[in-house]
Amino acid sequence: MKLLQTTYNNLFIQTVSHWDIKGHNALFHVFVPFNMQNNIDETDKVREILGYFYPDIPVIGCSATGEIYDGTMCDREIVVSAMIFEDPRSRVEVFPYYAEKDYTNMEDLLAIAESTPDLKGIEILTAAPYQPLEAAGEIMDRLPEDVEIFGGVAVGDEFQKSFIFANDCEYSRDSSACVMYIGPELHIQTDRMLGWKSIGYPLTVTRSEGAVVYEINGMPAYDVYNHYLHIHKDNNFFYDALQFPWEVQVDDDTTYIRHAKSVNPDGSILMSTNIPEGSTIRITFGDPRRMMNHTKQSGSELLKFSPQVVYVINCFGRKLFWNDNDDAEVSEISRKLETTGFSALGELLRYNGTTLLNNLSIVCVAMREGPIKKKIDVEKEIKINESNIPVTHRLAIFINTITDELMEKNKQLNEMLYKASHDALTDLLNRGAIEREIYDTCDVNSPAHNEHWHLIMLDIDDFKALNDQYGHSEGDNALKALADYLKTEIGKKPAVEVGRWGGEEFMIILTDYDDNKVLELAEKIRKDINNIPSPSGKLSVSIGVTNHHEFEAALRTIDRVDGLLYDAKNNGKNKICSDLN
Repeated sequence: MKLLQTTYNNLFIQTVSHWDIKGHNALFHVFVPFNMQNNIDETDKVREILGYFYPDIPVIGCSATGEIYDGTMCDREIVVSAMIFEDPRSRVEVFPYYAEKDYTNMEDLLAIAESTPDLKGIEILTAAPYQPLEAAGEIMDRLPEDVEIFGGVAVGDEFQKSFIFANDCEYSRDSSACVMYIGPELHIQTDRMLGWKSIGYPLTVTRSEGAVVYEINGMPAYDVYNHYLHIHKDNNFFYDALQFPWEVQVDDDTTYIRHAKSVNPDGSILMSTNIPEGSTIRITFGDPRRMMNHTKQSGSELLKFSPQVVYVINCFGRKLFWNDNDDAEVSEISRKLETTGFSALGELLRYNGTTLLNNLSIVCVAMREGPIKKKIDVEKEIKINESNIPVTHRLAIFINTITDELMEKNKQLNEMLYKASHDALTDLLNRGAIEREIYDTCDVNSPAHNEHWHLIMLDIDDFKALNDQYGHSEGDNALKALADYLKTEIGKKPAVEVGRWGGEEFMIILTDYDDNKVLELAEKIRKDINNIPSPSGKLSVSIGVTNHHEFEAALRTIDRVDGLLYDAKNNGKNKICSDLN
């Protein structure tokens, strides 16, 4: 596999006509500066010339910035790259505009991919909105995990709209095109480079809609930048905030980066891409030394793969972050590798089995035909010279270390509080915790005070006989099974708390329910528990139900429901006794 490149200039026809491509499977990438005057007309000329000399070779491209040519970024010229496969079994197939609003097209593409032998990777170039792109990713993630998925979002603005194109199809400004990379000896390895360092406590997105985040921890989103970083609502907001993007936590092993684009008058923030409500985020900062070190380390890992071509998708925002030194990372990656690619508005990558749209990252796609043919020298472990770390970076390390220590202490405290309030066997609230719920609800001075509440108390019938006949382990199993039911089916209902009262007794407090609803729920509990398997055949419970009377002490209500429970046990068991009308 090899790479040929040129720019669209006065020698373009002469250059491409002499490329040694005929007789090979190949793929043309065409990356067009989004802000170039008459960029569509100029691209038409490029496509026409490529089609004239190489009519059978597929073409894909998009509006871009920071087009990579000869190992550096080229912002002012159209860059044309040819990936040439030397193994005749390696090939590509280009599919235009699959990620439309019609899900059928995406399902059709999945069916084609699943039936394609030796499929190694899928590249996506897109100008589609986030929602259909996300849906397309979810469908493609049904492919085996060894199929790499990668790509980028075409660049544009309000004056020059983004676009993509493929083969001889029309330009599209709202959908996607993809390339399937196929071959038994074609090898693809992907990686992403972040390098942003999280600082401070985790925060929760408490209100968002699409790419607009309204509230974080219940406060206007802008307060995060104003309170912690003193970033103001002015013309510099984008560039100031760009240095402190957000790390969004997907799971324990996966994060992605989002950056703020603008702040609205109501304090909400327009982010680079969607952030789901309920997401956990942390502010990060970009230290150029740390980022470059991360890039060098990732580059060293790429060298071990011995790639013949590396396709680089850099983020436009990351390019802006580097300002006058925007070529630093691409040049570093290209020192020992043949590279092509561009800077995008977002970088697509399947990571840990999930295709994510990244921001402020670099996605590298290493490709090779056949086994490793030559060993490329890999630099020894790269370390930052600690004596040269700037004072701002040392302060960030100091803040982050303290934050991590406080978070660990807070985690330990929360674990202790949980153990102190929950029953070890059943994981329900223990006697003390459920009692506090009841007394706080009754206390007029408590924030949890409510005049309208009920108690349901239940006791496992013939529990002593179960223990005596089958052993205490079976008794414990019965308690845990009943507790699991109460926790999942009852405790998740609104304004309901469930606890173990002691032994085989359980207490439920409900606020703002009417009498009929409480009695219906008590009957449901009785019937459902009859279906829980037990060595004795089935479990049953006796249940007492009452409500709190006006001006009554909490203890009086507890004593009354306890008495009703024993009325149920003394009158045949497996029944409900209540004083509700």
